[in-house]
Amino acid sequence: MRKLIFGCGYLGLRVADRWIADGTPVCAVTRDQQRVSSLQSRDIEPLVGDIMAPDTLRRLPAADTVLFAVGYDRRCGHPIRELYVGGLRNVLEHLPRGVSRFIYVSSTGVFGQSDGNWVDEASPCEPTREGGRACWQAELLLQQHPLGRRAVVLRMAGLYGPGRIPRGKELQAGLPIDAPSEGYLNLIHV
Repeated sequence: MRKLIFGCGYLGLRVADRWIADGTPVCAVTRDQQRVSSLQSRDIEPLVGDIMAPDTLRRLPAADTVLFAVGYDRRCGHPIRELYVGGLRNVLEHLPRGVSRFIYVSSTGVFGQSDGNWVDEASPCEPTREGGRACWQAELLLQQHPLGRRAVVLRMAGLYGPGRIPRGKELQAGLPIDAPSEGYLNLIHV
């Protein structure tokens, strides 16, 4: 059965490609009419809609799995909390029946610990930054929704890969990166 993606960008496109390679039809919601042809060229069925405009979500297609991998775009004109929490609420309110799994891409920023201790999925969520607080609020919203029992929350660290290596120019120039001598940089290669 069809997969439905909200946030078919850096991560979402890679997930779509994997699903398509397995023979599964994929539909992606995009707010950018200009992305329609590029999605179609990858065998992704585009649906022009905006998670911040509920009227555009009234005709979502049936899907067994939904991936919500919306990243924050400062050009969208909405504060991050409004986008992550309000946008997720709009999607949840307009999903057709039959969704068996909801995958929400969150952030390790929900933890917020900076005292040097190890952090894992059992660590308390104490976000200190606005993005982490917005993700945490969205996770709580999803937990309270009937789909929350069938949801998977993926708390991703910073994703890097082609064109997205943090401080890549400095590294290539051989410059040192200002960072604590003890500790780790939490990144995942896409």
